[in-house]
Amino acid sequence: MAEWFRRGSAKPFTVVRIHPHASGFNVKYAMKKLGVLLLTVVFYFAGLKLGNAQATATGPRVLVVMAHPDDESTFSVTLYKIAKEQHGIVDLFVITNGEAGYKYATLAESYYGIELTDEKTGRANLPRIRKRELVNAGHILGVNNYYFIDQKDAHYTLNEKEPLDTSWNVNTVNNRLHQVLTSNHYDFIFTLLPEASTHGAHKAAALVALNAITALPANNRPVILGAATCNKADTATHFTGYGTYAQTKSLTDTANFKVDRTASFSYKNRVNYKVIANWEIAEHKSQGVTQMSMNDGDVENFWYFAVNVTAGLQKARALFRALSYTPYVPKSYQDAKPLYSKSK
Repeated sequence: MAEWFRRGSAKPFTVVRIHPHASGFNVKYAMKKLGVLLLTVVFYFAGLKLGNAQATATGPRVLVVMAHPDDESTFSVTLYKIAKEQHGIVDLFVITNGEAGYKYATLAESYYGIELTDEKTGRANLPRIRKRELVNAGHILGVNNYYFIDQKDAHYTLNEKEPLDTSWNVNTVNNRLHQVLTSNHYDFIFTLLPEASTHGAHKAAALVALNAITALPANNRPVILGAATCNKADTATHFTGYGTYAQTKSLTDTANFKVDRTASFSYKNRVNYKVIANWEIAEHKSQGVTQMSMNDGDVENFWYFAVNVTAGLQKARALFRALSYTPYVPKSYQDAKPLYSKSK
């Protein structure tokens, strides 16, 4: 007898090996049990297929195009609400494995037992580690699929031309992204907002995504949005586009849509969505600077790029209207009576 674990389940199911020459073997009984087992397997996989079909049919389909594992942290709550609350599909298209993130892995060295801050050692081990960290984070958010493109993560730069002209095989990235887009028919594409102050690879990933969208037929394009987080006390971020790249032009200079991480729920409204953001960040243990962003960012803001067709604006409004809803019904409890009272 052997135990096997289904993916996503901690409960084993049992496989019985039947030996026809064993004492007391009953063929009819064995065939009956085998038939039951086969029917169970059929219904199990039919249930999986039905569940996936329902998820696809009832919620939006979103692809995140990002340069590094952990870039999804910018819109972690939005992705969680789409996958978990709206029963949608969230996929991640990850261009590099983030091996240049070795400099701040000091605390992760004892966790992983590897000298990750040594450049050679870090670059050799971080691709494997950071992919696993991303999958762990994705489990929290409800990510459906990961597309790892395995391009080189050279170093930090503000210049988007460095990855586009030097580090990345842009033809490979473009071709793979086109395949993913045409195969999955997404409703929305999310990227990081290509602000002048952000990492050059983030800007490069946004440009790759925008170029891929404009290459599709106008009547068959997903809506593409750029995102950045802020705190409610911050001054408003203004963005109209980046540099001379016409495709980065936004519809307005301030964010068109938002998801509020501080929306409260649960008993006495003591819980908010920052819990999800912190859980997700905590999985990226090799990235010390990312860890320092815990509890930062009250709002996930989204800009609507002008390359989108006009009908996409209504579609985006419907999405964020749905995401503004908090589905958790508050529960009330009777006040507990003290078990002990001090007598005079």
